[in-house]
Amino acid sequence: MMFQNRTMMLWGKLASFLAVDVLVSVWANLSFFSHYGNEKIRFTLLIFYTSSVWALYLADHLWDALREKETLSERGSFYLRFRHWIVSFLIFLTLVSFFVGFYFEFLFLTGNLLLLLSFVFSIGLIVSHLSPIPKEILVSGFYVLGVIAPFGSFGGWDPMVWIFFIHVFANVLLTYNTDREFDLVQNTFTLTQVLDPKKLKVLVLCLLGMGFCFLMAQRIWGNLSELYFLGMGSAYLWLGVCHFVKMEGFRFKSLCELSYLPLFLPQIVFFFSLLP
Repeated sequence: MMFQNRTMMLWGKLASFLAVDVLVSVWANLSFFSHYGNEKIRFTLLIFYTSSVWALYLADHLWDALREKETLSERGSFYLRFRHWIVSFLIFLTLVSFFVGFYFEFLFLTGNLLLLLSFVFSIGLIVSHLSPIPKEILVSGFYVLGVIAPFGSFGGWDPMVWIFFIHVFANVLLTYNTDREFDLVQNTFTLTQVLDPKKLKVLVLCLLGMGFCFLMAQRIWGNLSELYFLGMGSAYLWLGVCHFVKMEGFRFKSLCELSYLPLFLPQIVFFFSLLP
């Protein structure tokens, strides 16, 4: 039993370091809004999202490792130890992303060119420490816009988009709070520079409460399907548990990241509805 627990811990740590949990959450989000907007997501677009997001997060983790000056974190040590393999895999993912993007999804890229350029510009501002907007807001905003970009059947003013944004924002605040010392050393403009840990957790709790109230309102007065209510509501409940759980490091980050798993619910129900 002890060996099994240790093995599971090692695999969980590896999945977190390599941002596999992030990929699962992205798939869950795309799946949810695909069913919510009643629009299928193309396989090539899913490959493009997977390779692009994975490359982005691996590059971000590697960049963090290279900037660590004093005691290296466990993730930082892992990235520096295996940096040649990681860089090689990064190059592979980048090539896949460019090939699929320009060969199969060129119309999607040109249709969202403004979003893409704004995202690149924002990354430049964050890296150069010139961003006038806290990193948490930028990350949350572009994450949500990226998730809903493939689905044009509902606009950005759809209440579910804003309910989703509140969840993402609360999630980012919780996970970034664990990196407050590193962001302070790197002089990155974040809300953790303004709010101490207790006030930030109060803000997260308020956001979760407000978002869930909006979700209830959509269920009662907006005729939101029970399936989507249960999926998004469970995601809120999961993140609420993360708010109170006493856990640190990669386990806490993965637990928060996997709060999007309930958004697979519409896909699961649809799958079983096809069975004889």
